[in-house]
Amino acid sequence: MPIALPRCRAAALSALLLVAVGLAGCAPAPKPFARPGLPPAGERIRTEIGDSNPWTSLRVANDPDNFHFALISDRTGGARPGIFEDGLRKLNLLGPEFVLYAGDLIEGKTEDRTKLDEEWDEATKLLATLEMPLFLIPGNHDITNPVMARKWNELFGRPYYHFTYRGVLFLMLDTEDGAKAHIGPDQIDYAAQALAKNRSARWTFVVLHEPLWLETKPTGWEKIEALLGKRPYTVFAGHDHSYMEYNRNGHKYIRTGTLGGASGLAGPAAGEFDEIVWITMQPDGPRIANLALDGILPDDFLTEAVAKLGEGLRGGAFLQADPLLVDGDTFDGREVAVHLANPADLPLKFRGAFQDHPDIVAAPKTLEKVVPPRGTETLKVRLDTRGPMALKDAPPLELRWTAAYEPPGRPALQARGSQSLAPEKVLVCTRRDGPVVVDGKLDEWKDLPFACTEPAQVRGDAKAWRGQSDGSFRFAVQYDARFLYIAIDVTDDALVLDPTKSVWDQDGLEVRVDARPDPARSAGRGKDEGKDFVMVGLSPGRTEAEMVRFEPSQWPEGTLAACVKTDKGWSAEIAIPVAYLDEKQGGAWKEFRLNIALDDVDSPTGKGQQLWWRPDWRGAMNYAGSGTFRK
Repeated sequence: MPIALPRCRAAALSALLLVAVGLAGCAPAPKPFARPGLPPAGERIRTEIGDSNPWTSLRVANDPDNFHFALISDRTGGARPGIFEDGLRKLNLLGPEFVLYAGDLIEGKTEDRTKLDEEWDEATKLLATLEMPLFLIPGNHDITNPVMARKWNELFGRPYYHFTYRGVLFLMLDTEDGAKAHIGPDQIDYAAQALAKNRSARWTFVVLHEPLWLETKPTGWEKIEALLGKRPYTVFAGHDHSYMEYNRNGHKYIRTGTLGGASGLAGPAAGEFDEIVWITMQPDGPRIANLALDGILPDDFLTEAVAKLGEGLRGGAFLQADPLLVDGDTFDGREVAVHLANPADLPLKFRGAFQDHPDIVAAPKTLEKVVPPRGTETLKVRLDTRGPMALKDAPPLELRWTAAYEPPGRPALQARGSQSLAPEKVLVCTRRDGPVVVDGKLDEWKDLPFACTEPAQVRGDAKAWRGQSDGSFRFAVQYDARFLYIAIDVTDDALVLDPTKSVWDQDGLEVRVDARPDPARSAGRGKDEGKDFVMVGLSPGRTEAEMVRFEPSQWPEGTLAACVKTDKGWSAEIAIPVAYLDEKQGGAWKEFRLNIALDDVDSPTGKGQQLWWRPDWRGAMNYAGSGTFRK
């Protein structure tokens, strides 16, 4: 019966049928593709051969009877947007000879002709993007009732058929033949004839939609299976949206995963993932590989531009919360702003959720925003407390976030992270009465009021830190007309010193001072020492001459630093010119931000720990304004 189709669709389907005829041997087979300069199939690679050579063989794996094809299935049951389209793009990237589709292309299951026309129009437009032949069979979503069966016939004619290619038989069957999960007598007769005509096929592939071998009732499959007999064959099916390999009488029966259809996406261990089944036909039979869709990447999946997008997400540099600086010892709530700055030419999708806190309640608890390209957004959050909260007992409030860019035609770039918000008491930097000799000795210091005996963060092997006597420090911060002074007294029960190593590969100190004006200072993440802030690294050395200073050329001009061993560890003094602080703040300095880390190594071959007074500015535990001192 003639099929009336729109001209463009008819042309596309005619091309598909012509290819199928060619594969079946009813039209001249095209000549093998050859490129100038390549040896003919089976020929050895030509090169200079020595007594020993850096290769295993010169016989390339290009038997002319070998070929590759792919199989996909199941877009339906609630198609997830973009997944099937991504699969088609990746099939074009892989370039198999042809693709088999094991059914369920539309949601279907309706007698509404208008809806069916719309769904098939959408599906055939998607399939038109494939650059190689595609062979379809119907699934239960494609043919559920007589109206849908007529629509299939209008579009594609037969719901079952066969073709051959390079001595291999492909038997494409309809499991919705007159009823769900059924193969009728006419189709069984057709299969018997196709198998009889191709007794000498070197392999047979049978493609079904429903895995009928799992049914307990008669379906007609048992007769097909009997007809297959002892010939070498493999069976593929879809339908259940989960992968499983079965062995029946020495033959592989494979139920495939989905390509964009409904799925729990529990991963390969549960068979629930989006996939392309890749089959390589070889003389001894097929080799089957399951390609997880998210593991197939084009050559340009990571370019400099894409990498730059990813760098902008990782670490949450796009996100900054206002500091929660407090003058007293308690916090009783405040409104805080969370700022999002998108540096890219794509929209930034952001979602954050505040975690439960023993004392602080955030409203709203969940933040969600799409930041336009090159745009900024500010989200206001009210933080209330269940009564006055002592700062010394307050853990940080954690905002966990996800952020993503979706470059057209590429995998989404997504990152997860967290941002800490913590009330922070502004500390006082007092003026010195007497002079300081920067020699590492602390004779002229009356008091060291600040302590790191319970570190805010331990980096490295945290379990190896045994407490205050193992590694800790007290310090003081003062200033006069010329310098900002920092005095540090370190307790360390086992000094490990080596003048040939860096500060962090032995016992040492890392002192960071950020004197920029706000908001840059409070928002600083410690990424560019020497430019944004001062980083003074010191180790005492076994003698004064062996004292290690980390890159003193990057210190502000006139900076002094010294450290010496003591009975209980060692001590250090640092003097940073006030002129540097004034220059950074564009006038007489008022505030600065300080952090100190003790690098504690207990044996020459062991790994050390970093004991931080405030969380490392570079990490996720960092919070705005931590370690702020005011004149």
